[in-house]
Amino acid sequence: MKERLIIILVFVLVAAVLVGLNAASYTRKDKVPDSELRPNRSTYNPGPTGTQAFYTLLGETGRKVVRWQEPADSLNEKRKVIPSTFVVVGELKRAFDEPEITGLLRWVAGGGRLVVIDREPPMDLVTTTANWKIDIEAKTALAVLEADPSDAASMTVDTPAAKPVQPTLFTAGVNAIQTSRFASKITLDHFLGDTAKGKQMDTPPPAAQGQEASDAAIDSSALNAPVVHFASAGRNVVVDAPFGEGQIVYLSDPYVTSNGGIGLVDNARLAVNLVNNGDGVIAFDEYHHGFGANNNRFFEFFAGTPVIAIFLQCAVLLGLVFFSQSRRFGRALPDDGPDRLSKLEYVGAMAELQRRTKAFDLAIENIYRDFRRRAARLLGVDSRTVSPA
Repeated sequence: MKERLIIILVFVLVAAVLVGLNAASYTRKDKVPDSELRPNRSTYNPGPTGTQAFYTLLGETGRKVVRWQEPADSLNEKRKVIPSTFVVVGELKRAFDEPEITGLLRWVAGGGRLVVIDREPPMDLVTTTANWKIDIEAKTALAVLEADPSDAASMTVDTPAAKPVQPTLFTAGVNAIQTSRFASKITLDHFLGDTAKGKQMDTPPPAAQGQEASDAAIDSSALNAPVVHFASAGRNVVVDAPFGEGQIVYLSDPYVTSNGGIGLVDNARLAVNLVNNGDGVIAFDEYHHGFGANNNRFFEFFAGTPVIAIFLQCAVLLGLVFFSQSRRFGRALPDDGPDRLSKLEYVGAMAELQRRTKAFDLAIENIYRDFRRRAARLLGVDSRTVSPA
């Protein structure tokens, strides 16, 4: 027991020393300010490149919004709440893998609306089942290195507002939107061919190039065509394209829905129009911003603090204690032999001791009480009251 107490005290002492050393050596990292070079488009980010204001606006206006923290292909699973609109705002920290692309496009083909807001979206998501090819051409600009996303003048210098091209659901209530000077250009090219009569097209659309999303996507009518909603200086910035029974909406500049730009002109109204799809749930993709399923919630909560290092070090120390207790140091000691002394040997040894010391009175005293008790029982008297005579 004493050895275990010593081990426990040593463990507590070492753990306290580790906590002190980690606390003393911990240096709080300064938060890196948002920049257009490495933006953080998450709805958790309150900075100028984040979309927290957009998310909060939808929630406060009575719309059902959720942060989707699972792979995109999980949209096809049976759930109590299935989103009607899925919003992907780039740039992303996690790339879409092939099963996610397939599952997401299958969900869109079944009637969902996918809203892609990015200057360089994943190429597999730039597609349609119509006889059209969609291309999003990013604008190369070294000025992105020095642009301040919190300064509207810096982001929109020499950039005219984008005007509605035609009356649509997305342009309702919107007179103009203000994009940044880094907005990409969306181009549309029509394919030749007659899919309505079952003839193979001269060049298959991107949806047929290795994307087995769903039968509905492949059988989509070629009569449906992408629609341009907003353009500025000959550059299409908002386009929606059919995909099966659903649609994919492209906004070529995340600045329009970011915290720094959503308050300009009618940007907020456009943002709401893009994701508003009846009374359905609007899901913002947070999984590809680094949140959700594959992350350890314990490490996420204590990220950036010395708690994780302290926890791991204490776990290693505890493991060493258990390991040392399960190991033997030195040669094995023989077991103690069994006690083979009988009661007769004990009585004989005591009698020999009393004989040698001539302690005859002690011997008589040892046997007298038992003799008196037995004699009283045989004579039928009380041993406690009868006299010795």
